[in-house]
Amino acid sequence: MKQYIGLDVSIKETAISIRQDGKRIWRGKCASDPQLLAAVIRKRAPYAWRVVFETGPL
Repeated sequence: MKQYIGLDVSIKETAISIRQDGKRIWRGKCASDPQLLAAVIRKRAPYAWRVVFETGPL
C-alpha cells in the first residue's frame, strides 16, 4: 500500500495532502517546521512512498 504526499510549502505553514490508490485520504496543515512535518507524515502516512514539494516563489 503506497502513499503519496504533496507538500505546499510556505514560510509559516505547510499544507499536506496524502493520497492512496488515487484517492485523497487526508488533508491538513501544520507549521513549516521539519520536526513537525516529519511527525505528521509518520502518523498519517506510515507507508509513504513519494513526497512532492510545491514551493512557488520560495
